[in-house]
Amino acid sequence: MLKVDGISIRGINGIFDLDIKLNPGFNFITGENGIGKTTILDCISSSFNRLSRHLRRNVSTEEGFWVIYGKTADRSFFEHFEIKELEVINENIGKNENRLLYRRRLRNAILSKELVNFSIYRNNNYGSMNALDNVQSWFYKNYFSDMHISEKKYSNFNLAKSCFEKLDPNIHFSKIEQRKLNNSPNIKADIYLETPSGEIPLNYLSSGYKSCLNILLGIIRTTEVTNAYNNVHDYNGVILIDELDLHLHPEWQVKLVHILRWLVPNAQIIAATHSPHIIQAAKQNEVIPLKFENGEITLNKNVNSSEYGFQGWTVEEVLKDVMGLKDTHSNLYNDLLFQFYKALDNLDVEKAYNSYKEIIKMLHLDNHLKKILKIQMGGLGEEINFD
Repeated sequence: MLKVDGISIRGINGIFDLDIKLNPGFNFITGENGIGKTTILDCISSSFNRLSRHLRRNVSTEEGFWVIYGKTADRSFFEHFEIKELEVINENIGKNENRLLYRRRLRNAILSKELVNFSIYRNNNYGSMNALDNVQSWFYKNYFSDMHISEKKYSNFNLAKSCFEKLDPNIHFSKIEQRKLNNSPNIKADIYLETPSGEIPLNYLSSGYKSCLNILLGIIRTTEVTNAYNNVHDYNGVILIDELDLHLHPEWQVKLVHILRWLVPNAQIIAATHSPHIIQAAKQNEVIPLKFENGEITLNKNVNSSEYGFQGWTVEEVLKDVMGLKDTHSNLYNDLLFQFYKALDNLDVEKAYNSYKEIIKMLHLDNHLKKILKIQMGGLGEEINFD
């Protein structure tokens, strides 16, 4: 068991002074670009010796450190980490013109394997195998290369198969075949799925489907190592996901959140997101909104969710009040609207009408503002042909 109750960060990257409390379940960290979402995840990850090369002391501060607190299965922890310890984790040692990578452990790293980290680079290629290839190869070796598998693996295999259907009810796991490679010691495999169009390889599906599946099967894959006796449903460690909405259509974003709630109901998930649709799927107190205030990164304490979270909020309301977007309209639209109201104030019918015509072209067919603008034009007291 592992849970992070909170973290305090001082003088790291763009963060000067930030304190965050975390829920034992879902935590969605949101805010505009450069506000420190990834820094928070990297600090948490580095606390367990998943060391990050992206953490640096802020040049405007004399020291950089973070304090993290929470609990493992056998103890509570409250640990202080200095950024200077991370700044020397990589040392190049010359040896016959070959350079060796040296990594050192943090002296007081928290001892727990129950942490899964999906960084923003999770979909990059690594050598000859990308993330999806790794998952498919694991799927084959874990569930098909042995004649006998444990009860836990059999349960996880059924959960894995269910993930395909939960992402799309029309898609079902069909089979997996080892890929034939010439003179290669590596085992690669291809998953085949039954679809309305027939049986096709997983690689043929959309990038959104594969991105979701990469996270879901990646969680099963990783937790099987740390969750010694139980299936993934019982996993109660920490899962970090940077850019949860990466490469995903809004429909996929919300669906992924719901499937994660089903797959790992006992896990603590700490995820960074730019998606208002994911915020809409959050429950009460699951959103951690950050904002810039007086040049510093801080919690937006003006954002309060109801017992339904933000499920009743519009996307525009979430973007402006939760995620800090200053305006949801284009500059051209705002300029035309300004010209329109200025012309109304000056009783300039011609300019008002010209602006009105351009605005109407820009608006959605069913936008209620069309009627309001028409009424305001009529208030000028002139007969105007609106057709």
